[in-house]
Formats: sequence, C-alpha cells, structure tokens
Amino acid sequence: MRKLLGLIVLVVVAVLAIAQFGPSALRGEETTRQDSRPVPEFSGISAWLNSPPLTTEGLRGKVVLVQFWTYSCINCLRTLPHLKAWDAAYRKAGLTIVGVHTPEFAFERVPSNVRKATRELGVDYPVAIDDGYKTWDAYQNGAWPTEYLIDRKGHIREIKEGEGTYDETERTIRKLLGEPAQAQLASVKDTTPEHPTTPESYLGWERLERYSGSELVPDRIVPYKFPRSLALNTLAYDGLWRVERQRIDAVQRARLRLHFLAQNVYLVMSGRGTVKVLVDGKPVRTVRVGGLSRLYTLLSYPNLREGELELRFSPGVSGYAFTFG
Repeated sequence: MRKLLGLIVLVVVAVLAIAQFGPSALRGEETTRQDSRPVPEFSGISAWLNSPPLTTEGLRGKVVLVQFWTYSCINCLRTLPHLKAWDAAYRKAGLTIVGVHTPEFAFERVPSNVRKATRELGVDYPVAIDDGYKTWDAYQNGAWPTEYLIDRKGHIREIKEGEGTYDETERTIRKLLGEPAQAQLASVKDTTPEHPTTPESYLGWERLERYSGSELVPDRIVPYKFPRSLALNTLAYDGLWRVERQRIDAVQRARLRLHFLAQNVYLVMSGRGTVKVLVDGKPVRTVRVGGLSRLYTLLSYPNLREGELELRFSPGVSGYAFTFG
C-alpha cells in the first residue's frame, strides 16, 4: 500500500511538472536561465550605429540588455517591438539596450546593409556590428535571438534564448531598475507562434535538410527535377539552378516546391527580379525582389494551413532560407 501511495505521489508530481514546464519546453521558443558571470567586453566591433562606441566599464551603473540579433531572422524581428517599447519606457530610468548584430548570411556582413535595415526597422538604440563573431564568442553565445540582462554592477543576471515570456523579462528589468513592481507593463502583444510549423529550412548545400529532389551538385549550374510527390516538410528544385554554400541562384525556368505546415511563410532572398507564388497549383501573388537583401513574406493566412508551395523564380534571384510562423 505504501508503495502504491508513493507511486501515486510520483505520478502527481510528474503531471504538475509537465503542466508547469511542458508547453515552453515543447514549443522550444524560449529558454531562460539565471547567471552571475561578469559581463564580457564588446570585442572586435567594426562599427557602432546610433551611438559612440560603448564599453562595459562605461555602462557600469546602468541596467543593460544585450541582444544578439541579425536583421533577416524572423525570430529576431518579432522581438523588436518589445525591445523598442522597453527602450522608450525605461531609457530615462537607466536601461540601455545594445543590439549586437552578428551576421548569419554573407550579405549581413555588409555594414551599409545593416545600417539601412536598422533604419528601416526603426531601431534607434545602440547597435554594435559584430561581423567577426568576437563579441558573440566572448559571451559564448549560441543562438539568434539571445538576450542578456546585466545589473548595475556589471553582472549577467539572466539569459534568454528565443522568443516569448516578454512580461517576465520586463518584470526583471523593472526589478533591476528598482521600479515599482505593480506598475503597468510597457510590453506589446506577443506574436510568438503557439502552434507547430514546418522547421526552418535552409536552401544552400551547407545546411540543406529534408531535400527530396534529384541529385544535388554543389556550386555548378545543373538541371534539377521535381519528384512525383513531396512528404510534409520536404522541398525540391526544378529547372536550372546553382546551389551554393548558403544560397540557391535561379538560372533558367527555376522552380522550388515545399510541402509546408504554417500560418505564415517567409523566405530570405537577394538579387533582382520576381518570384511567382502558387499554393496547391493555384497562383497567389507575385513578389518583386530588389534592393536590400532581406526577409520577404510569401504567405499569410488567418489560421494554420498545410499545402504545397511552388515558387517560380526569374533569373538573378537567390534564396537563402525559409522560416515559418
């Protein structure tokens, strides 16, 4: 009987633990952990935007939020309204936000692209351009976006990877600033997806996964052919493409198919031209590509949707990675 009671207690504890921690862990959108390390220095910064060069010593006495981000990352872009709201609400109270822009793709290493993107996104807090990953490495960082909350004495108090739990982060900011705990929060609506979607899908040969087409030939212009069908979350190429390390370059009659599950579908693209968007064989829209290499919204539905996406690229357009929401 005692053994049975003990087993029941263990089951109850496990159920409570899943109820408390399960959704965030399963969604994988954010991970928050405590820390007490001294803050590293900003190292190898090639340029500062919206600010003269900053140092950890010069920021002593401030509460600092350092965010590692990159401008074509949809997960990073969804955090920006929250950071901008906190900057507006707490800068005068002693909060300094520093965006450390560490590039994922080659075009994000171009300082003029980062300047233009920062301006168009309305980011006016300090941004450090970390092209060489020196500050990234100093923080031992491993993901975009990741936020580090630093107290007035220069110690890291909290690390958060990913999206979500913005109210909790804001309450920690208020606590470190000595602001009243019960005051109204400045945070805006959380747009972190709450449903499972197709995973982020890279198109260059270096990180290509779930590819279901004809044989891949790296760095050469060759013809590709669609398979008869695509399983969920797989993709394939058709027509003449050059598949490079980080991207695919459309050459002639270049098409791409992806069997997706998502509410929103995004694609990072560069070059100049057009991309015709079809879903389940029906034309949806034509996207014009040009100017700043960036993230484009291809599809946006009111609810979660499964379908077969087909993209028809004009020559001269390149694709880097799909993300979903």
